[in-house]
Amino acid sequence: MFYLIYGKDTYRSREKLNELLNHFKTKVSELGFFRIDGESFSGQEFEELLKARTLFEKKYVVVCDRVMENKPAADFVIGKIEQCAESENIFLFWEEDLDDEILENLKKRAAKVQIFEPLSGVKLRAWFGEKKISAQVAEKIIAQCGSDLWRAAKEIEKYQLGSEASKLEKAFDYNPFAICDAFAEKNKAKAWILYQQAQMAGVEAEEVFYKILWQIKNLLMVKKLLAADAKDIAKESGLKPFPAEKAAKAAKNFTEEELENYSYEMLRIYHEERRGESELPIEFEKFLVS
Repeated sequence: MFYLIYGKDTYRSREKLNELLNHFKTKVSELGFFRIDGESFSGQEFEELLKARTLFEKKYVVVCDRVMENKPAADFVIGKIEQCAESENIFLFWEEDLDDEILENLKKRAAKVQIFEPLSGVKLRAWFGEKKISAQVAEKIIAQCGSDLWRAAKEIEKYQLGSEASKLEKAFDYNPFAICDAFAEKNKAKAWILYQQAQMAGVEAEEVFYKILWQIKNLLMVKKLLAADAKDIAKESGLKPFPAEKAAKAAKNFTEEELENYSYEMLRIYHEERRGESELPIEFEKFLVS
């Protein structure tokens, strides 16, 4: 059999996936759990899991994470959907978005379908009403985070822990360019200290993360222009003259390969956070000091 959990509200859909996994962990040992994702999908492995069982496990639980984002993988799975529905093993499909045709094919044979669209209005306030915070605090967080429950959950946690570091109450004069400059200078110690100061003052890790990502993109763009002997960096990059001049100077501290790798690493951190596989503040800190 298989379950389908999908929707743009990845926070609540991840909660539901984890809830189901915790339920099945009471019935299946750790050896009976498998995870398949769209990037590393193997048709042979999927087919084996449709029918595989051992003497020690009566059932397997298989998490299929964003498999449908991979077109060849989606076509393969849809071709096996009847077998998947009839399998004694349990498949948990987790998707953020699905096209209508795939959705209809899955809904026809799924044992259960749960859709998680972003909350708003009364439903969003009802979600906040289940948390141990005042209505006043809830309204402040809604004004700041909207229906982004990943951000909202972090703000709620700060209040529940009595943290003075909440961004909603911060009084720190945060200078995003200082940490960007430290990164561009390859001064890891300074960048890390500025990041810690920002965190202690309540600046969201995501805010610093996006500033550094912006810096990396600019440095990489300028590095490529320099390699191509561009005559007017400011004009061809779209940056104003002073930032363009700073970027051209800083770009000399890096190889193009370094900047490409930094860009890939930042994207990895972002996507793993969105999938609930890691915590951005921790991974970003590791990135700064690595």
